[in-house]
Amino acid sequence: MALVKRLLVNIELNEYDDIIFDFVNRIAGVLESDLESVAFIHVTEDLDIPKAILDKYPGLVPSIDESINQAIEGKLENYEHIKAIPEITTTTLGGVKTRQIAEFIHDKDIDLFVVNRTDVDDDEVNFLQKMIRRSSCSVALVPPSVPTNILNILVPMDFSNSSLLALQTAKALCNKHDDMHIHGLHIYKLPHGYFKTGLSKDEFIDEMVNHARGEIGRFVEEAEVDENRFTMHYRMLNSNGVPYMINRFSFNQKIDAIVLGSRGGSTLSSLFLGRVTEALIDRDQYLPMIVVKNKGESIKLWDALAL
Repeated sequence: MALVKRLLVNIELNEYDDIIFDFVNRIAGVLESDLESVAFIHVTEDLDIPKAILDKYPGLVPSIDESINQAIEGKLENYEHIKAIPEITTTTLGGVKTRQIAEFIHDKDIDLFVVNRTDVDDDEVNFLQKMIRRSSCSVALVPPSVPTNILNILVPMDFSNSSLLALQTAKALCNKHDDMHIHGLHIYKLPHGYFKTGLSKDEFIDEMVNHARGEIGRFVEEAEVDENRFTMHYRMLNSNGVPYMINRFSFNQKIDAIVLGSRGGSTLSSLFLGRVTEALIDRDQYLPMIVVKNKGESIKLWDALAL
């Protein structure tokens, strides 16, 4: 998050835009001088109206460019941190939404894409999952209701490079806000053959947790996280599955936002979401969620596939 200089914000021109503006205003307040620009984008499907009709009746369809400019300009007065960003632009495009936004992100070297998630219908879930797969930058998903104070951040950790990036992002956020605290969560699976080691179930659990503590120590040191502002939690996987356990943990620990890595230990795997990340998007996620991507690797993949 410390490297976020260019924001892209999806605008739908509906009642949820105020929530997006408020969230972006908070981000701008946290990032402060790091931010160089914010671009607001609206993509509309191509209208199935004959060009001859549109030419004959030019007022039939109002100018989307004019609408979005007026909508944004009218709202900016209420958001001091957004107004302070040096460069503010608006863009309207027509066509396939995922492709247009993904190309804009790549071409403009965007660092963070902010998009609302208003429902859990199949079309929206499909769009969000495709958008994160195709995006070469991190993505923030904003639910209809955002906690008034974002103080407790959850970082699910599996000791991959992806979760290290997520921890570094959470740490950068905390650096800007003295009251923020990071909660790490490692969910481990007990191997079926643990008894072959000669250890009891409890003894083998202790063995796994102690190993995880060593890994966490390495991560905390590499990310330069203040140990006074970091609490690590360990849970054994149960029949409910990881996504359910993450949401249940978030509720019990009064988590305000989730920062997690998309799957990506290599250039190729950056194309795909991890199963946990994808499942969390598929669920009725009530918290803001930032999916952190390795931007450099994602851009390499984009260029390799010539998307």
